[in-house]
Amino acid sequence: MTSPPALSVVIPAYNEETRLPPTLLEAVAYLEGEGAPYEIIVVDDGSQDGTKEVVQRVSSRNVRLITLERNRGKGYAVKTGVLSSQGALVLFIDADGSTPFDQLRLLKRELTEGVGIAFGSRALRSRETAVQARLHRKVLGRIFNLFVNLLAIPGVKDTQCGFKLFTREAADRLFSEQTIDGFAFDVELLFLARRAGIQWREVPVSWRNVPGSKVDLLKDSLRMLGHLLRLRWGFMFEQLKHPSNR
Repeated sequence: MTSPPALSVVIPAYNEETRLPPTLLEAVAYLEGEGAPYEIIVVDDGSQDGTKEVVQRVSSRNVRLITLERNRGKGYAVKTGVLSSQGALVLFIDADGSTPFDQLRLLKRELTEGVGIAFGSRALRSRETAVQARLHRKVLGRIFNLFVNLLAIPGVKDTQCGFKLFTREAADRLFSEQTIDGFAFDVELLFLARRAGIQWREVPVSWRNVPGSKVDLLKDSLRMLGHLLRLRWGFMFEQLKHPSNR
């Protein structure tokens, strides 16, 4: 019987035939260099371009493809990949490779005993990292994070960086409870982790803007705000139903 991989990498991809190949090849090269068993799962989220063909051309037995018949949203794609993964650790990354794959080492060293999640942050700074982001994205990110802190998770600086590492136990629990299919799923995962008492570490990572984002800054920001309100109202309703949980 084959032992499970040390690491599973999940990459959600929607119309990413251009941005995905360098990200995928960078991940394979890094993990081959480490020498530990791994798997990379690309979830094609109903793409209309050549995303599926790009993945199929990668000559690595450790890369597999899951194809969704229609576009279900980034959160749904990540959840699908994570729940089908087998690694002792689970990392999900964005298809655009905006965070260099070698930043994994920064997350791994924070995943000490008792910590279930280490996630990348563009808002924190360190001597080891550099962030190159456009001003309007920084401003919108800070506004959104203010609402995150007020409505869902106090103290977190950046919930939306697509570079998060989980222990197997934390991944199985949180993704099985996840309900949000869109971009706000990151917030829900941390919200669920906080309620479950799962410890996390927010870790500064390098990040660069890669053209071709699928995020509609206005429409998706409004949808995400709606999901934040839903999380908050759901929590308040549960507290009213079960006051002993306070």
